[in-house]
Amino acid sequence: MSFLTAAISILKETGREMTATEIARVAIERGLVESSGKTPEATLTAQLYVRLRDHPQGPLRKIAEPGPLRARRDSVRWAWRE
Repeated sequence: MSFLTAAISILKETGREMTATEIARVAIERGLVESSGKTPEATLTAQLYVRLRDHPQGPLRKIAEPGPLRARRDSVRWAWRE
């Protein structure tokens, strides 16, 4: 299963907003994905942003805290709203 598929599954199941770090941790703990890389949350974040870019009207939502132009670590949360 890809990180993106696992993330969507986790977001649907929990029904709450989560950071990419939280989602990656849950996906690895549940054995949904295997990662040999050092930064699985970065891989997941990239896949979430690409999905959002390609499907801007889809159910994937990015919730960002207002602030500087660049997001701080774990300041962006993701949600699945159907």
